[in-house]
Amino acid sequence: MPIVMLTAVTHVERKAATSFVFDTVNRLGGWIDDVHMYSNLMNTIRLTLPAGAFAAFVEALQAGHIAVDPPEGLGNIGDPAAERMATLQLTFIHDEPDLKRELPAVPG
Repeated sequence: MPIVMLTAVTHVERKAATSFVFDTVNRLGGWIDDVHMYSNLMNTIRLTLPAGAFAAFVEALQAGHIAVDPPEGLGNIGDPAAERMATLQLTFIHDEPDLKRELPAVPG
């Protein structure tokens, strides 16, 4: 089965929004496979959920003030208990400057 690709935007503070996504995935019986954080602008979260949980996942995110574009084909998921991989591209809308991280000096 193809990977479910979700895109979302939010005004919610990035740490709170990311924790909310993680908690929602866990509550629905899934898990987080990987996370890539792009400064304070965007997170890309790779996750696995039971196929039948995607509609509830989208609804929960929307209720948590995370606007999700639901992918086409969620109604045709096959076995609802089967595991489905997904990616969630979560973009943060805010007025903060780019997040700067100090890199340690490495000799050599």
